[in-house]
Amino acid sequence: MTLQTWLVYWFGFALTSELLLSQAHGLQCYACNIGPGRKTIDVGCISPEVVTCTHSHKGFKHRFCIKTESTSSGIVLTSGCATSRHCQQQELPGVRIHCCDSDLCNGAPSRRAGVWHCLYTLASLLLLPWLHV
Repeated sequence: MTLQTWLVYWFGFALTSELLLSQAHGLQCYACNIGPGRKTIDVGCISPEVVTCTHSHKGFKHRFCIKTESTSSGIVLTSGCATSRHCQQQELPGVRIHCCDSDLCNGAPSRRAGVWHCLYTLASLLLLPWLHV
């Protein structure tokens, strides 16, 4: 097996493994200003945390990320995990509700590249000279 073939197989295996592992952990959402016992309010959700939505709420599974924002100012009020019931709510006066179903889709601060993304990019750059398409 040549070095080129080995690198292509390794890259494919690593990419497939990362995709499977990321799906196995559950939906990830940005979360701010939610949950019991919050002592501070993050105005505008400037510093949200990343949470994994693996639990249920009153028998309904969290399958969505949600973000609420002020219709007048556009400032984000809350974000987090949501059930389909949360997403079907009528919008409240002055509040816009956004729901989505992919990782970190509910508003992202500056996204930092993860270690795997950096490795994939580096591997791709290293493979370019050997790939003759």
